[in-house]
Amino acid sequence: MSGYILTVAGAVLLSAALAVILPGGKMGAFLKGMSRLFVFAVLVAPLASLLVKREVSISLPEVGEDRGYLTACARLLSERDEQEIAAFLEEEYSLSAAVSVSRSCADSFPLTKIKVNLPADGISGQDAHINMADCIKTALAQKYSCGAELVEVVWES
Repeated sequence: MSGYILTVAGAVLLSAALAVILPGGKMGAFLKGMSRLFVFAVLVAPLASLLVKREVSISLPEVGEDRGYLTACARLLSERDEQEIAAFLEEEYSLSAAVSVSRSCADSFPLTKIKVNLPADGISGQDAHINMADCIKTALAQKYSCGAELVEVVWES
């Protein structure tokens, strides 16, 4: 059914374009009349085939997904998130970090992993590292609506 509607819309648009382009003389009037007949034939064709008891079928080509485009979109969103997370960590925790974000090419490009590499200098004690890592994991999991298991915080030496 949608194929039929698209065919009718295409015929009407073609007829309208011809009406604008064609000259105003006898030849233009003839061609405009022919284009109207074409639109009428497109509209009536399914009815005529139903009267003859044949099945109406309009086939459309298969449309596949453009994997390259989806991958590029996921990469651009990941880069934007990486910059945003790095700025957030600098602002909230005064930490400059290397951030990598992975997104899936599926619907709405969901986050698959956030990895934060933090410098080990500036914070003394293992407990302080663990506490800071937990705070960052919780904040990022809440901010980006992903589970804490998707957020990985690594301290670099």
